[in-house]
Amino acid sequence: MLRRERTAGTSGGRERVLSTWGFAKRTLFETASPACLWRHPLQATRLIGGATGNGLLAAVERLVPGGPHRCPVCGWQGRHFRTFLSADEIIPRCICPGCGAFDRHRLLALGLRRDLARPGRREGALLAFSQSPCVHDFLAREGAGRCFRADFDRCGPFAVDFVTDLRAAGVAAGAIGTLFCSHVLEHIPELDPCLDEIARLLRPGGIAWIQVPQEPGLARSRPIPVDPRRAHAHAWQFGDDFGDLLQRPAWTVEAIGVADLAEPAQSRRFGIAADERCWRLTRR
Repeated sequence: MLRRERTAGTSGGRERVLSTWGFAKRTLFETASPACLWRHPLQATRLIGGATGNGLLAAVERLVPGGPHRCPVCGWQGRHFRTFLSADEIIPRCICPGCGAFDRHRLLALGLRRDLARPGRREGALLAFSQSPCVHDFLAREGAGRCFRADFDRCGPFAVDFVTDLRAAGVAAGAIGTLFCSHVLEHIPELDPCLDEIARLLRPGGIAWIQVPQEPGLARSRPIPVDPRRAHAHAWQFGDDFGDLLQRPAWTVEAIGVADLAEPAQSRRFGIAADERCWRLTRR
């Protein structure tokens, strides 16, 4: 996993692959990096430890295939999910080595599979903002139909079908049956225009799947200054009240956690954090 490069808030194709030296140079040997070896030795040590652990896990699984964990997105099975590594963020055992899915993607896959199995499901165009390739591939395998991928520009690591702005997407009103917006809203200072645009895009009965990172222990969401030095630059810290911020006369809001979709033993097997959430908005 040392060689995978991920950029929060951008998606839509295949992830870039860095050489081990390229990743180390950018994270450990760059003075401005939060994991610079001589300026931030503790973070650098954590990064090296995480990379070493990932490498050892991969070696063990090559010798003894299989294990207790499974990814519901791609079907990978193994001993442990891998640690996500970047200069300013290290998340232990959260990422699938088979498809790159985080636990939020695995939770979304369970919710989507439940929806796709419902009788009388209405078809419609699918649109995703900054969609992870693992979810795009999952939708294709599950027969959900083609999902059009949009992003703010083409400078990210993944390909997109068209460039647009979530605050004014330029898509006909009521044209979308299912919309995906995962870990995008926290990067945009203007939250209300984004939600209003999502409501405009959805047809009656259409569904929007919303995911954002939530700050542990934060009761009320708050806008924050964007730090350009951080790879995961956020304009919001979302708290326990995020579901309230979503409320609109245009739709009903359902908060979904792993306990709503899987038994405790399954959630452990899928490696989904107990506090991971997604919100399912159904257009009236």
